[in-house]
Parts: sequence; structure tokens; C-alpha cells
Amino acid sequence: MKIVRTLALLSFSLFILVACSLFSSPYNEKNMLPLAAELLKASAAVESTVRYKKPDPALKDRKLLMFATQHDPELAIPFESYEIKIYQQNRHALVLVCSADGARGLLEDAGCTKEMDRHRWQDTGSLTSCEPVINLAAICSK
Repeated sequence: MKIVRTLALLSFSLFILVACSLFSSPYNEKNMLPLAAELLKASAAVESTVRYKKPDPALKDRKLLMFATQHDPELAIPFESYEIKIYQQNRHALVLVCSADGARGLLEDAGCTKEMDRHRWQDTGSLTSCEPVINLAAICSK
């Protein structure tokens, strides 16, 4: 009887562990902070490209990221499973990393700044959409 209780307790513990791992969000500090560090490098490359190389206007989003990182293709690798949106204004660039389905904004960085600009994965409500919230003109004019 003691063995049956022990097995039942172990089974229940295993069930709880599996359930918690299935329902935990992949958008947490453990996953997002390293991605934010990678975004700083990638957004700087995009900023440089937009500012100095004047890329073809037909290059948008992921294609522009690939063009901007062709000197170091590894810069784009961390973003392969995410939707990427790039916005340009007055020869400045903003990179928005969204969930793979494009439903949620996760990270947002203007390439003209030294620090990560917005950890969108922490936002709630209407701020979670995959649309920029940073005013690129205002942040890059400082």
C-alpha cells in the first residue's frame, strides 16, 4: 500500500511539473533578455544601413534585416522564429520583434539609441499588439 501511495504521489508531481511547463509563457526574462541583447546589435546594423547605405525601398522587414546583417549573418539568426517589422523615418530605423504569429509585440528598439528601448513582452492590454509604440522621430532627435 505504501508503494501505491508513493507512486501516486510521484505521478501527481510529474503531472504538475509537466502542466506548469506547458502553460508557462516563453516570454519571460530568461528568454527575452538575451534576445534583447541580440536586438541591440541587429538594430544598430539596420540603423547604419538605413542611414548610410540608403537601401532599396522595396526591402522591408526581414529582407531589410537580412540585407543589413549580410556582413555578419549570425546577427539575424536569433530572430528566425519571430516576425520582424522595421520602420524607417528620416534615415533612422526602428526594429520591432513580434511573436511568430505576429499577434504580440515583444521587443522594440530604435537603432539610434545605445540601450534597449522597450521590453514589450512585459506590456499588457492594448500595448501588446505588434505595432510600434516608440516615436522614432522624437527618440532619434535627442
